[in-house]
Parts: sequence; structure tokens; C-alpha cells
Amino acid sequence: MQSKLYKDINALPAGYAALFEATARESFYASKPWFETLSDTTREAGDELQLYGLEDDAGQAVGLLVARSGAGGIAGSGAGNPRILSGFSTMYTTLYLPIIHPTAVTPEAAAEGFARALADEKPAWQSLNFESLDPAEPFFAAFEAALARAGFVVQSYSHFGNWYESTEGDNLESFLARRPSTLRNTVKRKGRKLEKMEDVTFEIITDGAGLERAMDAYDAIYANSWKEPEPFPDFTRRLVREAAAAGCLCMGSVFLGDRPAASQIWIVAGGRATIFKLAYDEEFKKLSAGSVLTVKVLEHVLSHNEIVEVDYGRGDDAYKKQWLSERKERRGIVAFNPRTLQGAWGALRHVGGSRLKALFTK
Repeated sequence: MQSKLYKDINALPAGYAALFEATARESFYASKPWFETLSDTTREAGDELQLYGLEDDAGQAVGLLVARSGAGGIAGSGAGNPRILSGFSTMYTTLYLPIIHPTAVTPEAAAEGFARALADEKPAWQSLNFESLDPAEPFFAAFEAALARAGFVVQSYSHFGNWYESTEGDNLESFLARRPSTLRNTVKRKGRKLEKMEDVTFEIITDGAGLERAMDAYDAIYANSWKEPEPFPDFTRRLVREAAAAGCLCMGSVFLGDRPAASQIWIVAGGRATIFKLAYDEEFKKLSAGSVLTVKVLEHVLSHNEIVEVDYGRGDDAYKKQWLSERKERRGIVAFNPRTLQGAWGALRHVGGSRLKALFTK
């Protein structure tokens, strides 16, 4: 197996299309449209894509690590112009995944190949940072170990909480039966009140039909919500278009007359549904339109998709614990190259001198 470095996701050799197709069936976050959306709408000045491909002896693509270089990154890496590499994840990333063919290569072999490629890079990377990883995936521990064998000083860290719940075998009634009584009573009471209103409509979008109207409604709601303005304003509309084209979108909206009141964007793929984005107009807070909409969209995905798990994306917001009962941790891996001055300084600050000394006395 050999590694190759590419700089443009749209200029990858043809074999990588089949690799993306194989992984996208399990997760939208391992798809080409996901990384294209990030690349086109969230890259900042100085960012440069670094795509580490793994290819077998026949030249067939079996793995791809989507990363970027830039000035941002790891505190304590030193001054000047550090050589820092990060996995291509952002504030929108709920799960960062390396692209690994499900049958052509093991996660352990892929981790070894990526680590060797990163260690062999010239000029050398001083530090690496990969966030939003699932520590339960075999790749996580394998990547940590492979980076250490390649000479990096490695440390993992907690990144954010991900609230989820198994929904295998559920319908709406069985799911709601597990919710706190206060939540059940609220959505039941408010739902009845909303449905009795003559001018209320609920819309659910899963493809391109009605998508632009739904996104216009989302933007209007977002502007009247409690949320801060988006730092990357083009991201959400592009994401929704790509998810709809890939068959991974479920987007719900509530209208009171012509006025949009609440909106939610769910990403559905591989038997899992992520409640990716939500907002409601503050003027309609007392109607609990957002909570009622959650029930409507949940009923749709449970009825129309083979869903085994629902999750709430990033963060430990209190309301998420009412809807979903289990918590996973997303973790990061930071690695310092002690054979560079700034990498050694970063290792000293982050993991201590004893581990750095041990590396050079082996």
C-alpha cells in the first residue's frame, strides 16, 4: 500500500469516486458532498487542503484522510509560521471520519498508512490535530498508536458531548413513552393547540421540491431567533442542497399563515438521524412550535427511514437530555513532532518533559 498527497478534492483520480461511494452509504459525513461543502464555504484565508490518499498495489484507492494546513490550530505550538495540520472539521462537524473502504483495508492498516505519510512529509509537520472523532471506532485507538510509532508525542482529549438514543424497533408512541412526563405533556398540549389554529401548516422536505422556500423560511427564523449570526453564511443552504441531492435530508418547517415559526434540519443516512440545525422565532416561543416540530419530524423519519439511532449533534445543552437519554463523547487527538523545535516545545507544554525525554532515550 502506498500513500499519495493531493491538494484538490475535485481533482482526485477517478478511483476515489468509488471509495467515497462505498463510505457515503454509512455516513453523509464520509461523503464527497460533505467535504466539498466544507471546502467551498468554510475555508479561511491561508487554509490549504491536504488529502492523504492510500492506494493498493493495483493503484486502487482504499483510504483518504481529508485534512488542511493553516495558521490556526494548537496552543503552545510556538511562534512564527508553524507547520500545523488539522483534520478538516469545523464548528459544524458532528463526527469527523477518515474515508476508509469498508472491505479493502482494515482501520488499523489505514491508520498505519496515514501515520507514516504524515511522518514522512517534507518539510515536517510540527503538530497535528484531529477533532470530532468517535473513540469507540477502531480507527481512533489505532491512529493514536500508529502516530506514536511514527515518532509523534500523542495525547487525546475530550472535545464535546453527543446525546443520542437507540430507536431500533421504535414508533413515535414507544419513543415518546420514554420521555419525561413534563415533555410529553407539553408537546401533547401545545401540539393540540397548534393544530387547532386555522392558519398553521407543517411542511417536511426530503428532496429538491420546496427546498428553497424551506431555506428562506429557515433564514427568516434564524434571524429572529436567539442564535448568533452564522460565521459562514453560505454553509447551511449549500449543505441542505447537497443532503437533498444525496437523499439524506429531512427538513421540517412550521408556518403560521405566511410567517415561518420554527425550522429543523435533520441529516439521515446509514440508519442514523442527526438533528443538525434547529431554530424558532422568539415571538412564538410560548407556542413551543420547535418541540412540536421535533415530534413531527421524528414521526416522519421513524415511519419512512430504517432508523436505529437519533442523535443531537454537538454539545450538552440541557434540552437535549430531555429528548435523548444517552451520551457519547467525541474526542480529539493532538500529536507533536519532537524532532522540530516548535513540535518539541508544544509537546513539552502539553504532555510534559518526562514523556519527551523517554522518546529520545528508547
